[in-house]
Amino acid sequence: MKATRKTTLYQGIALSFLLGLLSCVEEINLPIRQIEPRLVVEGLITTDPPPYAVKLTFTGQFSSLSQLPEGLTVNGAVVTVSDDQGRTVRLKPDPLTPAYYYLRDSTFRGQPGRSYILRVKLEDGRTFVSKPERIPDVPPIDRLDAAYQRAPAGPPSPDTYTVLLDTQDPPTPGNYYRWSAYAYVPCWAGGVPTTFAGVTLNTTFGAVYGPLTDVGSDALVNGNRISRRPVLTLPVYTLGRRYVEVQQYSLTQAAYQYWTLFEQQRTRTGSLFDPQPASIEGNVRLQSDTTKLALGYFGASAVSRRRLIIPSDTINYGRFIVRFGGLFANVCGDAPGVEPVNWLDGK
Repeated sequence: MKATRKTTLYQGIALSFLLGLLSCVEEINLPIRQIEPRLVVEGLITTDPPPYAVKLTFTGQFSSLSQLPEGLTVNGAVVTVSDDQGRTVRLKPDPLTPAYYYLRDSTFRGQPGRSYILRVKLEDGRTFVSKPERIPDVPPIDRLDAAYQRAPAGPPSPDTYTVLLDTQDPPTPGNYYRWSAYAYVPCWAGGVPTTFAGVTLNTTFGAVYGPLTDVGSDALVNGNRISRRPVLTLPVYTLGRRYVEVQQYSLTQAAYQYWTLFEQQRTRTGSLFDPQPASIEGNVRLQSDTTKLALGYFGASAVSRRRLIIPSDTINYGRFIVRFGGLFANVCGDAPGVEPVNWLDGK
């Protein structure tokens, strides 16, 4: 009887203590730090024919990754690109896509060795100007190859193809590169796939994109071959051809440093060895006060391209089905694509 009374007493004390704590909790609304919006510039002129796009936004609070808030789009700006021979072309805003301005003049095309400047005059009268950006030349992509890799043991994941690039670095030092790649890969449109006369049925195609910040320099390989450099990883959801395109861009040293810092910040994991977070400032400044910088970067690059078709004919279809069955059905979503045609024409 005494033990029961003690237990009840302790329970009552604990309950009173908990209620006391709850009654002392006050909601505190921390003030949101207000930072003056900064202009963000994303643009690139290349040796490819126009159009060239420039995206202009302001920094601010985003509520969605897929939709840009109306107050953060830069509309009504006067945007021009000038070359080092005195020619200036005005970009026109896209009426259907806010914040985008396009250079569509087919007679204005990036040329290796020439320099280009972006000017942005906002509705409030402020004018931002980029530093001159020279287009370095870029070597051709000599070869693309693909290496098949089995998925590691553990949670089910698809096998992969790694796309590998070969190119020849020029003998002069100070060459900088950025690689971009995409591919159309076959996917199961639903159910377990079947084959008839060697053709995979019930197949659609989805797009796979590589990172935009894959950069490198010739600091350790100047004048030598850049061989079997990985530029894209493709999942193997089912058998069939994979259609790959790789672009090799030249960069100025300033652009290389910008994208290197950008990638370092993007891949932070929170460890003690991570670089300190900071705003990565680009090459666009306020004309009346050059200490005030915009974010983002206006670049100029030469481009070489190469395409590849990966046939997948070395994979045993029967063993593939035994391993994965219908595991990767419908991974490409509800918007199926069609298989490309004439992929290697002129490439």
